[in-house]
Amino acid sequence: MKPFTSILTESGTGYARVILNRPDRRNAFDARMVEELCETFTALGQDQSVRAIVLTGSGPTFCAGADLRWMGTDRIASAPEARQDAERLLAMFRTIDDCPCPVIGCIQGAVYGGGVGLIAACDIAAAAASATFAFSEVRLGLVPAVIAPFVLAKVGNSFVRRFCLTGEPFSASTARDSGLIHDVVEPAALDAHVASLAERMTHLAPQAVRDTKALFRRLHHLPHEERWKVCVEENVRARLSSEAQEGIRAFRERRTPNWVKPTGVE
Repeated sequence: MKPFTSILTESGTGYARVILNRPDRRNAFDARMVEELCETFTALGQDQSVRAIVLTGSGPTFCAGADLRWMGTDRIASAPEARQDAERLLAMFRTIDDCPCPVIGCIQGAVYGGGVGLIAACDIAAAAASATFAFSEVRLGLVPAVIAPFVLAKVGNSFVRRFCLTGEPFSASTARDSGLIHDVVEPAALDAHVASLAERMTHLAPQAVRDTKALFRRLHHLPHEERWKVCVEENVRARLSSEAQEGIRAFRERRTPNWVKPTGVE
């Protein structure tokens, strides 16, 4: 992975960490970060050795959404410019959401606006108990339009009406109750908790994990009556796969499957 200027990437044992790295701007994304996140998640998703990706931020803030300097607070953007920026933002969220391998959000601090969209695009999310969240767009005369499909899919209509229309902050426990995040832990334990989630992925059948994620995404877009056929076909395909044969054989022989990486091996 080539070096970037607005994000950092690190390798764990079978998983990768992507770190938003603009702490002086509260990790707000600009055109460069948007481009780098798209490139990074595309490359990591294509790397079969990567079992999971952890997305987090440097400094006290996870992400403050879009950088207002990028959006042009000193000038009025033209309609074509605004459209291009919105399309780039949408591409970034979709790239993370569509990533073939699991994405785990590690929310160490405050989250505003589009930063909530990043969390909604993650498959799993854990937050420090001290983290706070806000759909801050309406405070600035903006609308949370680009992130709306991702947030609606994660938390539903009632929650977004309550908090998108008021722009008021909400706590990590409220975010957990809504389904936006899954785990709330003490700040000092957050990194270890997320690392354990990522490491758990290295013990699972890697293609089965990717196929499971793909199946849920596919079912979401299928008419109700077509889902049954797809589920049967996927069950048959998976049962006959080499991974399933290895997994069942390893279970019977009471040994570790060949896809489990030994501790300390990259």
